[in-house]
Amino acid sequence: MEVIPVGQEDNGAMTLPDNHYQAGWYRFGPAPGSTSGSAVLAAHVDSRTEQLPIADLDEVPAGTPLTVTRSDGSVLRYTTEKVENIPKASLGDFDLFNREGEARLKLVTCGGEWLDSVGDYEDNVVLTAVPVP
Repeated sequence: MEVIPVGQEDNGAMTLPDNHYQAGWYRFGPAPGSTSGSAVLAAHVDSRTEQLPIADLDEVPAGTPLTVTRSDGSVLRYTTEKVENIPKASLGDFDLFNREGEARLKLVTCGGEWLDSVGDYEDNVVLTAVPVP
């Protein structure tokens, strides 16, 4: 997926691209390849008519290699550490946007059950990956 820089909504949530074929990089945090903190990329899991490339994020096993290609063509390599379903109601307690500590890549999409009452999924799926030296 193409990745574009994004910011925050008025309610504090991370902005997502207006379409379903791009992922957003949270531009107020570390970028992929930073030496510390979590680079956060997020994308929609599906549209009304199809599943999208990130739809199976919750099925990625630990140890799976990931790559991020920068705009200059250089490739960053990561290895999946873990995948977690985090209830949206408690995502703020998860420290997703950590700007310090060890370098990580965090891929985020929606998951869990679809809740008709709120028109959204109950969880966020968060894949955490570590850089490959």
